[in-house]
Amino acid sequence: MPLNDALAAAGEPAALADPAAVRAAFESRWVTWNVVRTLTAAGALVCFAWAGLAGT
Repeated sequence: MPLNDALAAAGEPAALADPAAVRAAFESRWVTWNVVRTLTAAGALVCFAWAGLAGT
């Protein structure tokens, strides 16, 4: 999990000099991949529903 490893490498939250910068660096990549996961799951659901309806 590269994103989790990057967060862990940043250090303990209480010891961070600029937690907002760490969050900003993490958040943009996380949101991008979360959208990809969501669209993929939605596409899979559509395919599953289509296959179910085509079979009846």
